[in-house]
Amino acid sequence: MNAELAAAVLQATITAMLAMLCFRVWRKSREPHFGWWAVAFSLYALRIGIIIAFLSTMSRGWLLWHQVVTGWTALALLYAAIVFAHRTLWRPWYWLVLAFPLLWSYIAVIKLENFTLAAVPAVLFISGATLWTGIVLLRFRRPETAQVSGLLGWTFVIWGLHHLDYPILRARGAWLPWGYYLDILFVLAVGAGILLLVNSDLANRLQLRTVELERLSRRMVRQHEEERRRLSLELHDETAQVFAAVKMQLGIVRERVDTALATHVDRALSLVDDGLRGIRNVTNDLRPALLDDLGLLPALRSLAADFGERQRIPVSFDSPDTLPVMSDEAEVALFRAVQESLSNVARHAEGAKVHVTLATPPGRLHLRIEDEGPGFAGEAVLERAAESGHLGIAGMRERIAALGGRVDVWSSAGSGVRIDIEIAASEDSQHEAWLTPR
Repeated sequence: MNAELAAAVLQATITAMLAMLCFRVWRKSREPHFGWWAVAFSLYALRIGIIIAFLSTMSRGWLLWHQVVTGWTALALLYAAIVFAHRTLWRPWYWLVLAFPLLWSYIAVIKLENFTLAAVPAVLFISGATLWTGIVLLRFRRPETAQVSGLLGWTFVIWGLHHLDYPILRARGAWLPWGYYLDILFVLAVGAGILLLVNSDLANRLQLRTVELERLSRRMVRQHEEERRRLSLELHDETAQVFAAVKMQLGIVRERVDTALATHVDRALSLVDDGLRGIRNVTNDLRPALLDDLGLLPALRSLAADFGERQRIPVSFDSPDTLPVMSDEAEVALFRAVQESLSNVARHAEGAKVHVTLATPPGRLHLRIEDEGPGFAGEAVLERAAESGHLGIAGMRERIAALGGRVDVWSSAGSGVRIDIEIAASEDSQHEAWLTPR
């Protein structure tokens, strides 16, 4: 008796801990199946507590409630599996099924004297509910959870078959106390399987959410680029044209004024030229015409050359003669990455030499921008810069990540900065030869 009581206490403790774990996860996730698993294992722990009370008192009333709670436990596990697999809501006729353990336990314990007649229907009910639970989980076999749900389903199937030995062996003491330890193994296997299965389901949802966020990020980048293009066209077609007309009118005035006023007109013409040059620089930064007209490679070459000329910084540019086909979003992201990297060099690297390198491993494009400036010490510098509102590298990473690429930043104090960007080529490039720039 002492060995059986100790085994029952151990089983109750483990089951109660699993119930508390499911309850805590339910409080955080508010997923209904976690709540029902918490209810199921709480009932299971209550069932073991009733067994302990029965062993201590040998009261027939505890035996009655043991049968009732055992049936409710099996039904709670089944309903938790159904809610998890099918998101099924509670239906009124479920109350009839829930009433069966109470009704039959009263008949079996109070009214019937024949043990076999009393035990067999209850065992068949519990075994059937457990087998049904296993079948529900076996049929819930998404590709990403096939192994876990299969293992969990087969655990319930074997456990359901194990229930059938109750009238033959366990009720006659043949399994004592090893039947408790075997049930503990089933409880641990089911608990581990439930957590692994739900973890896989949550990971799948997280992946779907990540895809949705990437799609949203692409849409935002596309809208951002469209707005930049609109502003660039307005500056080019309206403001620049107004400046050009002003310059033309000033030229006419210049030919007709005397020498005293000519100097002032020349100064005005010079200011108009500066304004036109500034507009061209802004429109080129907003949306370079070369990127739309000629493609990525000429646009990057022009960007590097113009930057070196304006900032008086040596810039080397190495690339193959042709690039794989890239999507419009990828071309814009790569162009903006180089643009942002060169701007950072101008702000922080104090005129250090810059190297821009393009490589084309199979199906991918690798871009490297490195400078010979002072560099910085560690990733923490980038994090502090992002927190203070400097989002250049962070924005670059978001753009590239949204396209399935990767951005790695390497630096240490006194050794410059190296930015490595890798992104997949367009799917069309998997079926086409390398193309010359548009």
